[in-house]
Amino acid sequence: MTVRLLARLLLALFAVGCTEPNPGYDPLFVPPCEVGARQCGESLRNLLVCQETEGQNPTWTIEKTCWEGTACSTAWCGPGDSSACDLPSDCTGAGEVCTAVTDAEDHIGTYCIPSPFPGAREPGRACSRHEECASGWCFRRTCFHPCEETSQCPFSDTCETLNVTVDQVQDSLRGCVIP
Repeated sequence: MTVRLLARLLLALFAVGCTEPNPGYDPLFVPPCEVGARQCGESLRNLLVCQETEGQNPTWTIEKTCWEGTACSTAWCGPGDSSACDLPSDCTGAGEVCTAVTDAEDHIGTYCIPSPFPGAREPGRACSRHEECASGWCFRRTCFHPCEETSQCPFSDTCETLNVTVDQVQDSLRGCVIP
């Protein structure tokens, strides 16, 4: 009998629910985006990320403006119409560099694009930040210079496998590094 009484008491508690209306509650509200999600903006030059702002609903904000020669593709800045390259010598356009560009959700390739930072350090030179490099990337303290073997590297660099992250995609590339 006490089990029945307890069950009725619990049922009565659940049936009562809230005692006051909550004016801030909207059961039909759907947030505009999921925090951390990425997508392309109206301009294919913009990569957007959903960010939470204190006291406000999450909103889409520009995370990155894609470099010239690239365009937003799903959730990264992809190669657009740029030509693939294996070595810097494959890029023959004025001011072009052969650099790392995300081309799939799980792959980074090398493509000829206009230098993201014209006048910056040439590939193979020492660096501490991406902005210091004409290629746009500073991996293992060296401005990115793709290679297949050490003989293709400038200066006294060696060709090694680099584990890199570009636009939230992780992959391995061969690149010259300062020993």
